[in-house]
Amino acid sequence: MAIAPSAALPGWFRAAALLAILWNGFGLAMYLSSVGTFGDPAAGLNEADRAAAASIPGWISGAFAIGTVNGLIGSFGLLARKNWAQPVLIISLAGLLTLEGWIVFFSGALASFGLAVPLMVSGGAILLAGIATIARRRGWLA
Repeated sequence: MAIAPSAALPGWFRAAALLAILWNGFGLAMYLSSVGTFGDPAAGLNEADRAAAASIPGWISGAFAIGTVNGLIGSFGLLARKNWAQPVLIISLAGLLTLEGWIVFFSGALASFGLAVPLMVSGGAILLAGIATIARRRGWLA
């Protein structure tokens, strides 16, 4: 028998969980695209961008996978009001901060692509992990 969450759920929570599913679904599609699931990820890139893409370490691709897969699973967990969503979203946050930290500080790509995407991805992951932590503390998750 499932235990119902103990506290009344605010109206914005379901909307935030649905938006998180869409956001993380897009992130997973970007990851799958980057590893060639939808075709050659280097198609259409100039030589400099091809070299940059080829220089991405495997552990960074792993961090990308961990961040996006766990983000999507955790977002579904939020929508279903499951306690396990919070630690899953914290794992996602760790993966995405690793990825974005590498992009900003070590990849050399920041000069070409800017800071906007790393800030949006990191900020979104921090916000989502924060929402999950608050939801768990307030009894919105079971």
